[in-house]
Amino acid sequence: MSLNLKGKSCAVCHAYLFEEDDVVFCPVCGAPHHRECYSKVGHCALEALHGTDEQYDKVMERKAREEQDKAQENSGEQGGYNRVKCPMCEEIYDNSLNSCPKCSTPNFRVSDGFAPFDFLGGVPADMDVGKGVTANEAKRFVLSNTQRYIPKFAAANAGKKASWNWMAFLVPCPWFLGRKMYLYGILTGILTVVLALFSVPFNNAVYSLGIDTANSVAAASQLASSISQIGTAPIVLSALGGFLSLVLMLLCGIFGDYIYSRHSINKIVEIKENSEDKDRDFAKKGGVNVLLAALGLFGTDMLASIIAMFL
Repeated sequence: MSLNLKGKSCAVCHAYLFEEDDVVFCPVCGAPHHRECYSKVGHCALEALHGTDEQYDKVMERKAREEQDKAQENSGEQGGYNRVKCPMCEEIYDNSLNSCPKCSTPNFRVSDGFAPFDFLGGVPADMDVGKGVTANEAKRFVLSNTQRYIPKFAAANAGKKASWNWMAFLVPCPWFLGRKMYLYGILTGILTVVLALFSVPFNNAVYSLGIDTANSVAAASQLASSISQIGTAPIVLSALGGFLSLVLMLLCGIFGDYIYSRHSINKIVEIKENSEDKDRDFAKKGGVNVLLAALGLFGTDMLASIIAMFL
């Protein structure tokens, strides 16, 4: 076990360690801790990983080998320039290809000048983003837009639950379904349809009165003079539906990233514990399902319209 602290962080608080820090190392796996942090926990923070392939010293050994391989590749040794490792899924493939044959991530080396891209959004690859899951493992599961989501995972693991996600705000049901959070997708889809139906009595009343909604100025004037005919209940119900829809969208926008981080971490832990083919299950349970996202987007609108026809 090396006592070199360069690039290492405390297994408890994840702060980077320096030579002047009072540091202790786990006697089993060598994981570094601030002495105060270790005393507070009472044992190695990564104790749950002892005896597994994700034990700290084993992970460090793999990382050292990968760095050595990368150094050889960059120096051109052993035909390094003819092979390249995908920064997303870690597939090794022919450097002449424009993209990774496994996950389609662009091969930046074939362009004029090598332009590296940080798929982890500045988060160290070996950082624990929750339940012993590393940022690199989370990247392989998330697969799409990882430079945005991995820092959110790290923040969520540090206790920050609130952030902002425009997609989760604008289209909650399609976003959840697209990210394969099926339960949340179904629940938000049902709520979206139900709340949309709150406006049906008001819309029917407007239609029956022949109000021209295409002309907003004329429509406003006609509505103002027809309030008594429309009735208070349809107006209040429509306003309530709009308000609750906005509340739902805000909640999804604020807590969507946190929900996704917890979902992903739990799925990754499940795959690591039970899967015989991690790459296959990462692709199956992670990534994005564009078809489901489209179904959620158009399905909620169509279902609300169909139900409204019978009300």
